[in-house]
Amino acid sequence: MAMAYAGIMAVAGGVTIMIISGLEGANAVPPESTLYDSWATVAGAFSGAISLFLLRKWMGRPGYIGFARALLGAVMVAFLAAFIAGSIIAPLDGTVMGPALLLTVFVRSPWLLIAWMTVGVAAHFLLVVWTIERSWSNRPAVMQLSRLSQLNFYGRRVDY
Repeated sequence: MAMAYAGIMAVAGGVTIMIISGLEGANAVPPESTLYDSWATVAGAFSGAISLFLLRKWMGRPGYIGFARALLGAVMVAFLAAFIAGSIIAPLDGTVMGPALLLTVFVRSPWLLIAWMTVGVAAHFLLVVWTIERSWSNRPAVMQLSRLSQLNFYGRRVDY
């Protein structure tokens, strides 16, 4: 789970600094890092983690339906992260402009959309593993037995 959050945070921070650097042209971000650049990157990273936490029900379900939900969930995580980061960086203008700027960056640089979706799908698969492990450890001890052992001990297969 921590790796899923770390991946989303890294890409969200990178996308945020790319959006900030594209706002005012080539000279918007100086060669050396400033406090504002660092703040925008940290705000973008934490907004990615917050949005993944808020929309975690869309990610981590096994199967084809779970994968389809994860694709939609990755897009929703991206736009919620842009909304939160825009609200943190520039409270009035950023709230409206964050998702709009994210959409324009994704249209202008489709490789960035591919990178975001790749990390979103990777986070989904990491959360699938975590969900399966968690569901296995929360099952009763009887359910952790094999079918043959259940038949030998109880005379039938036990389903809870």
